[in-house]
Amino acid sequence: MSHEKSVRSTALPWGERLFLGTYQFGMNVVFPMALLALLPFLVLKRNRRRTLLPRLGFQTFPEKPSPETLTDRHDGEVLWIHALSVGEVLSAVPLIRELSPRIKPARLYLSVSTLNGHETAVAKLKGSLDGLFYFPLDLAYPVRRAFDRVTPSLFVLVETDVWPGFMAELRRRRIPSLLINGRLSSSSFKRYGQVKRLFSPALNTFCRLYPQSPSAAEFYRKLGADPGKLATPGNLKFDAARVSGSPERLEILRTKLRIREGEKVLVAGSTHEGEEEILRAAFLQLRQSLPALKLIVAPRHPHRAENVQRLFARDPFKVMFYSALPQERFDVLVVDEFGVLGSLYAFGDLAYVGGSLVPKGGQNPLEPAAAGKPVFFGPDMSDFQEIAHEMVKEGGAMEVKNREELIAQAYRLLSDSALSAGLGAKNKALVERNAGVTSAIAKDILDCLGKV
Repeated sequence: MSHEKSVRSTALPWGERLFLGTYQFGMNVVFPMALLALLPFLVLKRNRRRTLLPRLGFQTFPEKPSPETLTDRHDGEVLWIHALSVGEVLSAVPLIRELSPRIKPARLYLSVSTLNGHETAVAKLKGSLDGLFYFPLDLAYPVRRAFDRVTPSLFVLVETDVWPGFMAELRRRRIPSLLINGRLSSSSFKRYGQVKRLFSPALNTFCRLYPQSPSAAEFYRKLGADPGKLATPGNLKFDAARVSGSPERLEILRTKLRIREGEKVLVAGSTHEGEEEILRAAFLQLRQSLPALKLIVAPRHPHRAENVQRLFARDPFKVMFYSALPQERFDVLVVDEFGVLGSLYAFGDLAYVGGSLVPKGGQNPLEPAAAGKPVFFGPDMSDFQEIAHEMVKEGGAMEVKNREELIAQAYRLLSDSALSAGLGAKNKALVERNAGVTSAIAKDILDCLGKV
């Protein structure tokens, strides 16, 4: 199929031009003044301090080949993929690994918006990228500088992060684009709906939209996306969950963890501030009945690992950092590195998914599901609502509303190996049943680049 012909014209209806002009005035005139006023506060935050200047355009972009070195018609082509942060990068990992050898001699670049996303890309995609940089803030200078330096042949957006100014520049330069694994929460849909005339042309800039769920597809329709551009819903996260660790990597981890027969392991993944206190209290109580129980806790942001370690060190437990293994055996293991959580789920008997007992929208429950583990999470899984609902419906996951329910359900599952195995098998079957989206999207991307 030819996506080049479906690149939308730069001419917008008067009402949409007015909304876009107002937005761009606010972003390029008002926003910089607000940014300057907030600068002293922004530099105090590690993520902002490291990413602000690059996102304002002051960064080194991948080197472009000189014209005299081009020997193939695809030599000068660039596929630019953008993944906002950690979750989006992880969703794109199988796709990028599949595309990387197949698009040569064209180049594959990835942009991210956050420091954690950048670190995840470095850890997970070494050798699969020709360039990695930060996505520009939606201001005229950084956006145009990024396009001038990258000169993409095709732009692919993963999941979310639609910016009207950036999309307008895609239209102006007539660069084809795809939205893959698209998602919209109910709250985002309501916000976008209030400025529909701004986001409708942004969505229709894409030649094709691949929603990750039927509800996302419906949201896009209601926001004005052309129904003819909507592909069949499918979620890359199911494929991403299946590639957490090679047999060799798992064997190395097995040696490092030194878990003995009869010991039970609770893995708490992607936890947020406030949840570790709940987990500490739960672990203290569970250990009274299950003295061989171990806890692996992986903070959503590994730079918080020292704070988490200090919290658990108040108790008479042997608390270790993952990076210190295999020096000693542990009661509580605090993960202080990126890119290992998915593999660690394989060694758990039960998985708790963080960001859900505190109002953070939850985290991706599919990695422990793919590992064949029973899963439980708190009441706020709004960022993964459909996946969480499906897992509960299939019987492989459960929601716990507070610490007391967490303790009760954890004890029930940790005490009954047959029950745990049954729930884990249901989760694994759900993941396998929904896998396979990556190859279909990769074929479309290669088609756009003229590779098939």
